[in-house]
Amino acid sequence: MSANDHPIRRPVAVYGVHGDEGRALEPVVRRVLPEGFRVSRVFENGPYVSTVDPSFHRSEVGARWRRVVEDLRPFDTYVELHCYRPRAYRKLTAERRSGGVPGLVDFGAGVLLGSVPRQHKRILGDVLTLTLEVPRRPSDRALRVVSEILGLIPGRTRGEFVKELRRRFPEATEEALRRFRSYYPDRDPF
Repeated sequence: MSANDHPIRRPVAVYGVHGDEGRALEPVVRRVLPEGFRVSRVFENGPYVSTVDPSFHRSEVGARWRRVVEDLRPFDTYVELHCYRPRAYRKLTAERRSGGVPGLVDFGAGVLLGSVPRQHKRILGDVLTLTLEVPRRPSDRALRVVSEILGLIPGRTRGEFVKELRRRFPEATEEALRRFRSYYPDRDPF
């Protein structure tokens, strides 16, 4: 039985990875994170280094992120929450983002979903990994979408999560899976 066949029992969520996202996302995290998630804020207001930038893991921000990840172990799901301003939407959803990372996919109300950069995957290991970007000033609908996606995780296997995500968000999930497979052809989704 592979790790993907076990129900998810130890999900974690990390936010505040760069810039002032920690402060901006605090109320979102309090409203949408389902029971059972352990959560950690990397910075309330720290330096900005993009997680897709190859220098991220050599930076102070990357070192702090690694310490947070190690403190949260063991986990079987890793969700990284970010927020964005409207002007960044196109850049985040472009087919290929900077560093060749696949673009995130809009699951409704501006909630963007994808996996994590390769450097993160190497450190996190073979666990379900998601990046969720929410609008900096999310609507109630956006908060419901985030809550719905996160609520699908606990108690399901990775395969069951993907199946349920596909059932509830069919077009967006298919596009996210296509982009994931183009970037990680040898890995299970997310």
